[in-house]
Amino acid sequence: MPSAEITKRVIADAMKQLMEQKPLAKISVGDIVEVCGINRNSFYYHFRDKYDLVNWISYTEITQDLNREDTLEGPVWNIVKGICIFLGDNKTFYQNALSVKGQNSFEEYFYSLLKTFVKTRTKNTFANETDRDFFATFYADAIVAAICRWLTSDTEQSAEELAEQIKRSVLGASSILLEQQEKE
Repeated sequence: MPSAEITKRVIADAMKQLMEQKPLAKISVGDIVEVCGINRNSFYYHFRDKYDLVNWISYTEITQDLNREDTLEGPVWNIVKGICIFLGDNKTFYQNALSVKGQNSFEEYFYSLLKTFVKTRTKNTFANETDRDFFATFYADAIVAAICRWLTSDTEQSAEELAEQIKRSVLGASSILLEQQEKE
């Protein structure tokens, strides 16, 4: 593994360790570099800020997890389930990441990641880019909202149950709309 990748992982491990102990809003770059034993310049060489670091951790670990499970080539529902399971297994980190709202937030990044994924998976479904973009925005909004609400609530619902509920909701809504369209 190249030296830059090792350094990024050391910084990421420090951030994850800190996020187990205190809210993201109370973690400074100084805290991160102190835990991992590097200087601030090294941190800023790899990341713009702590939010960039959280997003890098998310992207790296989620895609790594999904690739390992070989779900990216399977049905979309396998990917939704894989994401739910991964986030549930790392619930404290992601609850903490979701506590920050606004620009550069994890929720904004997660939405962007999911929207890109949906657009990619539906590239042959829609005749024009406007419809494809609307579809991706609509479903990314819905799925991200459901997952974020689940992560930040005290529910006993498992990741698998959430993924199945998302699937049933989408398929149920589609079925109702198709029935109504056939009647028109």
